[in-house]
Amino acid sequence: MGKQLRHWRHLVLACGVAAVAACGDEQAQDVNGTAAVGAALAGATVQVRDAQGQLRHATADASGTFRLSGVPDGALMVRCEGGLAQGQANHQRLHGLVLGGRTVNCTPLTELALWKLMGGPPGQAFDSFGAGSARELSAEAMAEAESAVLAALAAGAGVDVDPAAVPRRWHDTPLQAGNAGDAHDAALDALREAIADQGSMDFMGEMVVRGLCVADANCG
Repeated sequence: MGKQLRHWRHLVLACGVAAVAACGDEQAQDVNGTAAVGAALAGATVQVRDAQGQLRHATADASGTFRLSGVPDGALMVRCEGGLAQGQANHQRLHGLVLGGRTVNCTPLTELALWKLMGGPPGQAFDSFGAGSARELSAEAMAEAESAVLAALAAGAGVDVDPAAVPRRWHDTPLQAGNAGDAHDAALDALREAIADQGSMDFMGEMVVRGLCVADANCG
């Protein structure tokens, strides 16, 4: 009888461990994304930081796409840098955000939306991203930031981007870099001349946050 009880205890314990492991597998899923500036950022270095502050690393392939496995559910920030755009070295550090899905883009448009959402450089938000900052974010705030970016570009940068043609939720809608039929990619193509390097990206980000006074150098 004692041996049978010990056997059942071991069996129950083993099943419990297996159940916890299975539960963890359900919560940890693949994250897919695209790094692009109109053209794909081939070979870009990708870092993803989850709400626990843990970092995971990947490299974008020739089409700018990347995948990370075993990423827990919840908000994520991504950083993409380096790589080549049509054979030319990329000099921009870009960021993206996903609040609950499993797709995240890393483009000049997502960078500008994060400037607006965070009220400052997304790089700083990425470095300190964790559970506290994740709780302060919402899908509604991200949607408002995206709309504000389109308005700022049209008003102050002279960028020919049709707001109606750009998909909503561009931060986590699947993107095909280099595909003229993809509305997000077409908007990135329109941005390429206005945002050619990190300096012009930061300038545009400041303008999105603070307004046209940045361009006129007369902000109070």
